[in-house]
Amino acid sequence: MDKESFCKLASKMGLTSVKVISQAEEYMRLAQVKRVSLGSASSTAVVCLELAATSLKFPFDKDYATRLSGLNKKVYQCSLKALECVLGLQANLGMAELAVRYGCMDALNTASLILQRYEYSLPAAQQQDLDLSTPLFTSAALFTACKCMKARVDKKLASCSGSKKAVFDRLCSQLLKFGQEICSGTSSVKRPATMSLKRQKTLTENLQETEDDDWLLKSPKQQKVSHLRGEESEDDTKQNYEEWKRKILENALQNAAHS
Repeated sequence: MDKESFCKLASKMGLTSVKVISQAEEYMRLAQVKRVSLGSASSTAVVCLELAATSLKFPFDKDYATRLSGLNKKVYQCSLKALECVLGLQANLGMAELAVRYGCMDALNTASLILQRYEYSLPAAQQQDLDLSTPLFTSAALFTACKCMKARVDKKLASCSGSKKAVFDRLCSQLLKFGQEICSGTSSVKRPATMSLKRQKTLTENLQETEDDDWLLKSPKQQKVSHLRGEESEDDTKQNYEEWKRKILENALQNAAHS
């Protein structure tokens, strides 16, 4: 787009500042270098003008800018976020800040684990080049964590990714399996342990109760016999020990006599 057409668009948006127009032209040039296409040249120019006006804090009519771009409101906002991300103009909010902003603090820990497992699943070469702190990954991880935890999530969270909906949805589908493993694993680890302890305790108690019942069912005479047998068993053990001890001493004395 030539400079004259660019200035006309700026004038229609109520932007006459040379500083704003220069900044917008620079954004337009960078968008062309990075091969970012937002539809037509005029729609890209309008987006660049809005970004320049916003960064330099110049007021303008956002609704009119959207109509002037020839794009519907939803597509315009996505294009704006995408170019803002590509040009590095978006203030990168951390995952915790995003969680606070969109009211999903409960999902923060799960989202962090999802990103960790996603990173470990990739080859070492890809892990080195990967930046999981970008808005695309942090917003997608939080969105996925909320979905796996069946918690309500503000759909505007997806707009913070700075990427097209198709890209965001594709990443969420890749993260989903990790989120499901984490959420199902958290509940499945605790249950078997509790159930196992219950079974062991019940079995021990049942055995003890069975022994007690057997004892109580015996007649007084049978109880006395069992008691006497127990005493006899203890006496036998003592006698065996004394016999063993006596033989050891005899052998020791014989060896001493021969030496």
